[in-house]
Amino acid sequence: MAQGRITSVKNMTSKISKAERKAREEAEAKYVTNLQSKPEPCFPMLFNDEKRAIFERLSALNENFTEADSISLTMLTISLYRYNELYEVLREMDVLDERAASLEKRIHAYEKSITAHMNLLCIPLNQRLRMANDMAKIAVEEKKLEDMNNQQPVERNPLWDVLEMTNRMK
Repeated sequence: MAQGRITSVKNMTSKISKAERKAREEAEAKYVTNLQSKPEPCFPMLFNDEKRAIFERLSALNENFTEADSISLTMLTISLYRYNELYEVLREMDVLDERAASLEKRIHAYEKSITAHMNLLCIPLNQRLRMANDMAKIAVEEKKLEDMNNQQPVERNPLWDVLEMTNRMK
């Protein structure tokens, strides 16, 4: 898909068509600067007051989080909650208890999940621009296809018929 350095439409120096510029600006507005929406938990029925508090704290960490970040924020919230619950049980267990080893493995799995979702939420600007650029290219191609499908058949010029008839007579 996108190659090279990705920049904002406003900072572009190359010449692009008006349709492509418009599509890129719309995609940027949707994926880069869409700050109108706020994240909401994806599975509110799984949330208790503690999970809701964690979710709200995470949402407040970055004012750029949008509705598109809701899934990762929800999964991060659930992973953090489960991690804390398991860690509290592990702290109360005897170190030599055989169940402690399996509990540590589960805690380690949640640590990996937490790290993965935190990485997903830290999408840098150049990645968001790249995604917007790719979406703009797709939108332009879809518009071209739509225009091709909606084209009326070209009417045959009657002068061509006259010219062909005169060529046949010769």
